[in-house]
Amino acid sequence: MTFSRSMFKLAAAGLVAAGALFAAASANAGTSWSIGVNVPGVVVSEPAPVYYEPAPVYSRPAPTYYQPAPVYSTPAPVYYEPSWEERRAQRWEERRAERREWRRHQWEREQYRRYYEGRD
Repeated sequence: MTFSRSMFKLAAAGLVAAGALFAAASANAGTSWSIGVNVPGVVVSEPAPVYYEPAPVYSRPAPTYYQPAPVYSTPAPVYYEPSWEERRAQRWEERRAERREWRRHQWEREQYRRYYEGRD
């Protein structure tokens, strides 16, 4: 009986080890691991690095406002050329002024002559 009891214990330990091995294999969640048996010593390798692509980030660009530069300008010079009628009227007024001036001088000479004529 001792032989069967020890066999039973060994079989029970093997079942527990196999159950633990299968339970761990189903809960690894996509990672892999291995134990090397045919190399000297025990080698446990780390799982391969996993790259997670970050979620895309969308943001509205900041509003950009450019104030237009102030415009400082002077109006263009305007050169006014009078028409021939305006030039004729201006010459007429100039001649009238010359005639008035000439008459005033004539009147002053006449007054001077009359004043000094009687004193001789």
